[in-house]
Amino acid sequence: MASAKRKCMVFALLLVVVFLVVPPVSAKEDVGYTIRPSTSDDPVTTLRLSDTISQGETNRHQFYVGSGVAYLEVYLDWGSASDSLTLTIYAPSGSKTGTFRDNADGEVDGKIHIDIDPDSGYISQGTWTFDVYGERVSSERSYTLNLYPH
Repeated sequence: MASAKRKCMVFALLLVVVFLVVPPVSAKEDVGYTIRPSTSDDPVTTLRLSDTISQGETNRHQFYVGSGVAYLEVYLDWGSASDSLTLTIYAPSGSKTGTFRDNADGEVDGKIHIDIDPDSGYISQGTWTFDVYGERVSSERSYTLNLYPH
């Protein structure tokens, strides 16, 4: 009887490990996009949200992008270079476009400001997923996430 209980505990432990290791969406890299620091000085916000995050927490945000979008400008601002957030972006196909940190735009300033350019044609139409992760957060941190379809 003790052997069966032990097997159940080992199975439960393995199940927990699998849930922690396997990502909720496909982690294959999407090679159909080029990511570059944004050079836009005066974008027009069309999708904007504000939220808070704590150490080790992941907030998932999804935005629908329509047809005919030449490129996406993404701007995550938490305003403190002493805290570190990461931004992982998934295309509508579920493929991972990349994970970005504060220096993705060339500066360490509490912001990630990048453009997502399709290698050809237009940005994929559909629901894009943006995971904000509290990589190093001293206390609860407010942030804004803006998406500008161009």
